[in-house]
Amino acid sequence: MGALIPLIPLAAIPNCGGRRVLKNGLDLAVFRVDNAVYAIQDSCPHKGASLSNGVVQGKTVACRAHGLRFNLDCDQQGGPPTLPIQRFAVQVVDGIVMLECDTDTGCSTTE
Repeated sequence: MGALIPLIPLAAIPNCGGRRVLKNGLDLAVFRVDNAVYAIQDSCPHKGASLSNGVVQGKTVACRAHGLRFNLDCDQQGGPPTLPIQRFAVQVVDGIVMLECDTDTGCSTTE
């Protein structure tokens, strides 16, 4: 198993909301939806607006700039097919959201 990089305390993320986290050269939007935590790139692929302050409804986040919606759950395709969003593997350890990274391949994406 690779390294776990601490990102943010789970308690700092509102339920059905997100927070921007800059870590290890990555600009992430970390979301909490009930008992699940998701991490995606913070920049909307359309025009670069921050997704961390987007509107969360269920397992989707809508960009505040133009309303594009992205699925937070890696089991489903989110956003327009021409505008993919990068997702990152995270887990919660002792109340801290941790980014899963490997020394060989870098931080894990879930796509």
